Amino acid sequence: MLPLALATSIDALAVGVSFAFLHVDIVPAIFSIGIITLTLSILGVKIGNIFGAKFKSGTELSGGIILFLIGLKILLEHIGIVSL
Repeated sequence: MLPLALATSIDALAVGVSFAFLHVDIVPAIFSIGIITLTLSILGVKIGNIFGAKFKSGTELSGGIILFLIGLKILLEHIGIVSL
């Protein structure tokens, strides 16, 4: 959890600095980011609950395979084998 919290903090810092350089009005940005994040989080939990109840162990396996493939793609891109 600590690396995830650190990565999230660095991401938030980068967005804040970018907003400052771009002279973004912060109040509408905060509300739109918050509403979109809330909506997608609720939608993700609901969809995950439906698929989890319907497919049980197959969902965990397919989720693991998808995460593995995403990590493999990122690794191959950084090594220079694949450029997408």
